[in-house]
Amino acid sequence: MPGFADRARIFVAAGAGGDGAGTFRREAHVPRGGPDGGDGGHGGDVVLSVEPGMTTLGDLVRHRHVRAAAGGRGMGRRAHGRNAPDVTVRVPPGTLVRDDDGAWLGELLEAGSRLVVARGGRGGRGNARFATPTLRAPTHFEKGTPGEERWIRLELKLIADIGLVGAPNAGKSTLLAALTDARPAVGAHPFTTVTPNLGVITLDSDGERTAIIADVPGLIEGANEGRGLGHRFLRHVERTRVLVGVIDGAAADPLGGWEAVVEELRLHDPALAERPMPLVVTKLDLPEVREAWPALHRRAPEAIGVSAHDGTGLEALRAALGAALDLAAEAQQPSEEQVRVHRFDPLESGWQVRAEGDALRVLGRRVETAAARTDFDNPESRDRFWRLLERLGIDAELRRQGAAPGTTVHVGRAELEWGDE
Repeated sequence: MPGFADRARIFVAAGAGGDGAGTFRREAHVPRGGPDGGDGGHGGDVVLSVEPGMTTLGDLVRHRHVRAAAGGRGMGRRAHGRNAPDVTVRVPPGTLVRDDDGAWLGELLEAGSRLVVARGGRGGRGNARFATPTLRAPTHFEKGTPGEERWIRLELKLIADIGLVGAPNAGKSTLLAALTDARPAVGAHPFTTVTPNLGVITLDSDGERTAIIADVPGLIEGANEGRGLGHRFLRHVERTRVLVGVIDGAAADPLGGWEAVVEELRLHDPALAERPMPLVVTKLDLPEVREAWPALHRRAPEAIGVSAHDGTGLEALRAALGAALDLAAEAQQPSEEQVRVHRFDPLESGWQVRAEGDALRVLGRRVETAAARTDFDNPESRDRFWRLLERLGIDAELRRQGAAPGTTVHVGRAELEWGDE
């Protein structure tokens, strides 16, 4: 699987909203011709979308910055600015999304699933929206709001029905190749498999029942603590419904090696060891393994002896996998829907004033959005903003905290100089 990557960190930036227009038409007997400024267009969102067949985040490792376009400006004659198109980023099924602080944003499991990870800014309203019977020629218009920007972390957990787990060099990749059309790297040395491999296995004679099967790099003692290669990929068996214990029949202590693998699974996630888990003893084509097989089978009567080279036991294994999948389907309980917990933020509808050295900063979603929409070079727009501060009580709090003519006041991205407005 060249270019396999199961983690990526990318920067996503949605488009800013377009500014509204502050234009006037020419019409007789109408003050200043009458306002006719149109609204600005909305900025584009950045959206993650599941692409069936993708099995890696490699494209996003190479292209780490994703930006959407800004909305168009409003124009005269009440012309609306262009809404920018969304930017869609393709991801594999099984992608988990968090923000850079680790907060959960969502999970994309099925084909067609979509998740907006950065919302575009809203377009500003043109001056035609602010005309009233008493204010017939407003010059005020709104600027578009900025789009969201953030770093996000993506983590892939491959979605497979069956997962092959075992010690290094147990024959997992060879078995996968014998059961499917997959062609993983196979070698006589440990850790030949350095990335998970996927294949499609046929479970019945008429070829109507199939399942996705994956093998994982070999697990050694201490894998859950970072030893070997398998610890990086243990997450890829978390979603499998059935695990297959692949036991190296040519090992000095086959069952002892398998018990170490089971312990690593249990330490990673205790639920893994409770799943249906057929056991397979490999390399039955070797004379020494055939000779040891009767004694080994007495110790593990549920195990199936197989040879990927001459086909011994493969049909019995297919039948056992089908039965294990049926058992897993019967035992599966409807999973509780993941709920996004909303923590109340007092600044969502309220506000706060904080000192920043010699300056003051006003925090609060409503007032920061208003500042982003205000053209402070326009006297009418600037007056409207200061009246909002007075109405909310922010003006009085700024004065209480020492605001005087010349004091710098930050509101969102705006840097203002306090005066006697």
